[in-house]
Amino acid sequence: MNNNGLIVYIIGTTAAGKTNLSLNLGIDNYEIISCDSMQIYKEANVMTAKATAAEQAIKKHHGIDLLDLESEGFNRKQWNNMAIQKIEELQSRGIIPVLVGGTHYYIESILFNQENEEKQIIQAAELNLHGKEPYEYLKEIDPLAAEKFHPNDFRRINNSIKYYQSTGQLPSEQIDHHSDECKLRSNNFLILWPKWKKSEDLKKKVSERIHEMLEQGGTEEILRIFERLGNNQKAVGGILQSIGYRQFEKLYQYYKESQLQFPNVDDKFLELRQEGLEKLINDTMAYTKKQIQWIKNRILCNSKIDIIANRLFVLEFESTQTFKEQVVIPAQKLYNLFCQLFQQGKLEDEQFKISSQDIENIPIITPEKIEKYKATQKLKQRNNWKKQECLLCNKKMNGPYEIEQHFKSRYHRINLLKESQLQKKKQKID
Repeated sequence: MNNNGLIVYIIGTTAAGKTNLSLNLGIDNYEIISCDSMQIYKEANVMTAKATAAEQAIKKHHGIDLLDLESEGFNRKQWNNMAIQKIEELQSRGIIPVLVGGTHYYIESILFNQENEEKQIIQAAELNLHGKEPYEYLKEIDPLAAEKFHPNDFRRINNSIKYYQSTGQLPSEQIDHHSDECKLRSNNFLILWPKWKKSEDLKKKVSERIHEMLEQGGTEEILRIFERLGNNQKAVGGILQSIGYRQFEKLYQYYKESQLQFPNVDDKFLELRQEGLEKLINDTMAYTKKQIQWIKNRILCNSKIDIIANRLFVLEFESTQTFKEQVVIPAQKLYNLFCQLFQQGKLEDEQFKISSQDIENIPIITPEKIEKYKATQKLKQRNNWKKQECLLCNKKMNGPYEIEQHFKSRYHRINLLKESQLQKKKQKID
């Protein structure tokens, strides 16, 4: 891939306005590449929040509608090959690729040059465990990695063994040195992160959005896709296993058994749809936490944070009414500025520092925050993987970072309060 072209990334959680922002960057010299693992499927439009025909008419989109619904097994490497080819094509025509989406491990494969992760990983069936159970084998080859996993966490244990037998590198070393190995492809990039200021407002928006999806064709789309695919993808993945569809399996089963004809449905159907809707809201909010965690772990705590910090901007907003003022307008200024900086050849310099005068009131990642991210990175290193257990919460933690996060968590505080109340009741009884 041409590592000298400018690339813009728009990252963030579900329902944070990434699509809206991508359509309104300003200068008409860019096209959009979708970074969403479910928008690659044709006919899955509403529940994947795919750009509408009207939105695609505003700005050309790539990376959507790549596969038929029946397709299975599409992986990051295949997406990466498609994306690199498209990026090179756009850049050859003087067009800036804007990568947009919430499947951050797709974005990561472009932002970083992950040569080690491109190696062919052997299949689980080919593992040579020398007659041992997977966890015992992992303990033997890499005690530090084994410390991090529960003995019944078969997926992660097998993946660690696969990594070791494919590359010859210890899993613990791979995790410890991830940020050093995954070097930036180039310094010519801009990252925009639209972010709700309050998580409760994000949840409200997620809820509103899901209600709208179901009312505006989502319910019919779910039934149609289940009808077409049945249980064919249940075991191996595909669209039916994605957020937005799997939560409604019970709904479809009842619909099928009752021989209903949508939109003529009964109260039981509506009850099951509501149940699926509530589950979808909870699953989506859990996914937003993973999305934010990815940004913190893979970008903010990356060893290249000194370079990244001058090219990443968190654009916080309070409501959909303030989105234009707090996100779109600052993003337009940044986009215009970075186009100029790229033309001047300034971005490629690792020592480049963004000037607060150039961006006026747009917040930057301060040196103090950079030092905080670096300290967090050190806490996560493998020599700190010693386990600790919180008996009150029945929670096992790996190393000082997880320990610190747990004891600060709302979950732990609630359990402390419950325990305190319980002890007071016991004292009264005694």
